[in-house]
Amino acid sequence: MTESRQEHDFTGYLSAEENIFSQKIEQWFEQHREEFIQDLLQWVAFPSIADEQRAQDGKPYGNEVEEIFQHVKAQAEKLGFSTEEHQGHALSVISDSRSDTPELGLISHLDVVPPGDNWTFAPFEPFYQQGFVIGRGASDNKGPALLDLYLLRAFRDLGLSLHHKLRVIYGGAEEIGMGDMKYFAQHGPVPRFSVITDGAFPVNYAQKGGLNLILHLPTGPVLRQLSAGVAENAVPASATLRFNATTVSAVESALANLPSGQRETLSITPEGSDVLLVSHGKSGHAAFPENTQNAIPLLLSAAVDAGLLADADLTAATLIAQLLADPWGHGAGIGFEDQLTGKLTLNGGLAIPYSQGVAIYLDIRYPILTDKAALLTTLEQAIAPLGGKLTILRDDAPMHVDKESLLVKRLQQTYDAIAEAKTEPYTMGGGTHARVLPNSITFGPGFGRDASVLFNGESVNGRPDFIPAGHGSPHGPDEFVSIENLKRAFKVYATAIPRLDSWLQQGLIDNAD
Repeated sequence: MTESRQEHDFTGYLSAEENIFSQKIEQWFEQHREEFIQDLLQWVAFPSIADEQRAQDGKPYGNEVEEIFQHVKAQAEKLGFSTEEHQGHALSVISDSRSDTPELGLISHLDVVPPGDNWTFAPFEPFYQQGFVIGRGASDNKGPALLDLYLLRAFRDLGLSLHHKLRVIYGGAEEIGMGDMKYFAQHGPVPRFSVITDGAFPVNYAQKGGLNLILHLPTGPVLRQLSAGVAENAVPASATLRFNATTVSAVESALANLPSGQRETLSITPEGSDVLLVSHGKSGHAAFPENTQNAIPLLLSAAVDAGLLADADLTAATLIAQLLADPWGHGAGIGFEDQLTGKLTLNGGLAIPYSQGVAIYLDIRYPILTDKAALLTTLEQAIAPLGGKLTILRDDAPMHVDKESLLVKRLQQTYDAIAEAKTEPYTMGGGTHARVLPNSITFGPGFGRDASVLFNGESVNGRPDFIPAGHGSPHGPDEFVSIENLKRAFKVYATAIPRLDSWLQQGLIDNAD
C-alpha cells in the first residue's frame, strides 16, 4: 500500500497523516535498531582517514576511504538500491529507477579525522554500550551517514511515494577541504535540492569563512623537534619537545619554579640521552573550542617560563605561544566578531618540523563580516620580524542563507512541530558540504550537548558515564553517538523530507532552484 499525502502546508503542526506516518517510522526504526547498531559498528571500524598524499588511480583519498566506499556500495546493492561511483570522490545510493525524475539529496561523509591522543578505548574497535556507539567517526559522520541509507529503506518498506527520487551522496574528503563535493558539484548529477546531514538541529543558515594556513617559522635546534596534533581542524591533545643530551633531573629542576597548575599539564620522559617534555591539553573540534585546551601553547609557554629555551628557539616559542594563547584569536590580534556569526576561532592544529624551523598548521573560522585581507595582513606583520611566512592551503568563503527565507522558516517550523519545541535557526563556525554544493542546507541530525535541549519534553543531552569528563566530542577522544538521538533525527527527517518533496513540487519554497 502506498502512503497518500495531501498537497497542503502543515508547517506549524503535524497533520493526521503525518502523525500516523511518524508512528510507523518510529516502529520501523525499533524493529531495525539492532541491525542499525551492528551496521554502524562495521562502518566505524573502517579507519577511513582521507589522505591525498596516498592517492592512487581512482582512489584520490587513499585506500582507506575507497574501502569503506566499497563496503557501503555492496551493502546498498544487497538491499536492492542502485549505486553510482564518482571517480573515488563520492558514492551515490539512489532510491529508485525512475527516469527523468528530479532528485532530492541527502549528503554526508564517510571520511574521519585521525584519532589523536588520550583515547580510553581503541578508536577503530567500536563497541555499543548503554545506548551509545563509541569510536572515531561514530557521530562525525558515520552515524548520520547510515541514517541516510536507513531512510531510503524505511520509505521503501512503508510505501512512501515522493515526487523526487532520493539520492544519498557520501563524500570521502569532507575533513580535508571538501574536495569530494567540489568534484561532485562540478561533475554531478547535482540534485535539485539537498539536505546536509552533518550538523545539528534545527536549521543552520550561516557558516563562518574558513582559512587553512601554514605558518613557517625559523627556529633554533629545539623547536625544530616540536611535534603536535593530528589534523588542522582538531585541537591538539598533546605536544612534544625533545631536548638533546640532557637529563630528567635537569629538566625537572627547570620546571620546579613553575606554578603548580602549569606543571600539572606536563610530563617528562627519558629517551636514550634525550628527554621528552610533553604537554597535555584537551582535544576537540577546532570550530567549537569551548572546553578544549591546545597543548602547543601550553608546552611552549612552559618551556619559555622555565628558561629551557634560548636565542631563536626562545623568540619563536614566545611568538607561537602568543599567537595561540586563546582560541578566539585575541593573542594574534585577530579577535574579530560580528552579531551574525559570533567570534573568530583560531586553532594551531599541527606542528611539524622542517629543516630551518617548525611549520604550524592554522585553522581559522572567521565571522561572515570579517575583512579577510586585514586578518591576513595582521598575521603577516606579526611573524615578519622573525622571518615567518604564511601559505594559504584553503580559503573557503562564508556560507549564508537568508534567515527569513521560506526555506529556513518552513524547515524550522517543521522541526519545532516534531520536537514539540520552540527553537531558532543558528549559525556556526563548523563547515559542511553546504559551502560547496549548490542548493543545499545543513539540517541536523545532531542535538548538541546542551542539557537544556528537549525533544518531546525529554533531554537529549545523554552521555556515557563510562568515559572521562571532557571526552566524547567529534574530533576528540572517545567520540560517541547516541542511538536514541539518531532515532529522534530519523523521526524529524521522516516528516521533513516528504514536506521538502511537496514544497519543491509545488514551488512553495525559494532558494531551491
